[in-house]
Amino acid sequence: MQPRRSALLMIALGLVFTTALSLIPYALRLWQSDEHQSVAHSFSTYAADLPSPVVREPVFDVAAWYAARGEELERHGVYVETLDGSQVLAALNSDVPFNPASLSKLATSLAALERFGADHRFRTDVRLDGTLDARGTFSGSVYVTSDDPLFGDVQAGAIATRLRERGVRRIVGTVFVSPGFCFNFTDAPEEAAARLVRALKMGQPKTGVAEPPPLAPAISYESYRLRDVLLYMNAHSSNFVADRLTALVGGPEAIQKMLIERVGLQAHEVFIECGSGLGHNRLTPRGIVATLRALVEELQRQGLSPEEIMPFAGCDAGTLRHRLRGTPLEGALVGKTGTLTTIDGGMASLAGVVYTADRGLVLFALLNQGPQVWQSRQMEDELLLELLSNESTPRVPAGPASRRQLLPPLAAEKSAE
Repeated sequence: MQPRRSALLMIALGLVFTTALSLIPYALRLWQSDEHQSVAHSFSTYAADLPSPVVREPVFDVAAWYAARGEELERHGVYVETLDGSQVLAALNSDVPFNPASLSKLATSLAALERFGADHRFRTDVRLDGTLDARGTFSGSVYVTSDDPLFGDVQAGAIATRLRERGVRRIVGTVFVSPGFCFNFTDAPEEAAARLVRALKMGQPKTGVAEPPPLAPAISYESYRLRDVLLYMNAHSSNFVADRLTALVGGPEAIQKMLIERVGLQAHEVFIECGSGLGHNRLTPRGIVATLRALVEELQRQGLSPEEIMPFAGCDAGTLRHRLRGTPLEGALVGKTGTLTTIDGGMASLAGVVYTADRGLVLFALLNQGPQVWQSRQMEDELLLELLSNESTPRVPAGPASRRQLLPPLAAEKSAE
């Protein structure tokens, strides 16, 4: 009887032990679940204490604005933002690369300002290698070197005056110009040398292209200030001046490098083939606004305002002369136009700065692709007027609100855009 009882007891103990073992995984799962919930609760409590990311939604529905006019949205790029970056007023395809056309000159302006400074003057040197007789005839070689992108009749006249002051009335020999010399928007040095000789009116010497010998300059002449050159370039959208400045700052590659390293643009959203905007350049609307911001900051660092290198709409001579005239933006907007009629299917662009009473400086970039350039320009003006009338109050800054004399009279160059 006793062995049987012991066996039953052992069986009972085994069942209890087996049941306990089977409950261990379930207990562990419950414990892990409670711990996980506790950790999750702690993390969610911590996350709730973190500041929420700032989402800056545009205040103006520019996509609906274009759609209401039957426009294909992918053909338009828009970015409008306050100078301090605190408010985006409008955005459409803001990170899509477009051909900026002559808006590229904004980057060229920034590169030139950083490289030379706003008060830099380009230098022209004249070296004389020969003899001057009592009758005022100079026999020998005259060497003219210059990096002035606006060298022309005015500068040649000043040099002729100074030569006469030194007793030179006639040149017999050769007038040489440096390989980079230009004259009246002609960058072929041989042709530039021939034009220079005609402008000097000192006989009919031969012409040539050569670097000067190591002689001290007999005459030196300084150009307009860089700020004046940039205002002329941007107002008239001078491709010639832009390309000359591009060469002086190191070429298109140097401008592209500056936009990436200095302005902070991503490499995949910028390509600069030429500093004037002719060709297949690429910039995004947001990238253009970033370039504008860097340009305004550089101008401020040098004690200048945007209108000292960009024209007023509706006031200054050039491509903005007749834009937005008679509207609240006349005299309150300074900017740069961009136009291509064949490349990339045609482009009409406008970018710049608007002075406002309530938002400070507002930066904008509008890019429109398609062959209807005139229609695109009208839409640009209408969009800016509607956007800024609804969301801010344009303000004409102190200073000239009427047409300014951009530079002393120069040989005419047809305005590009």
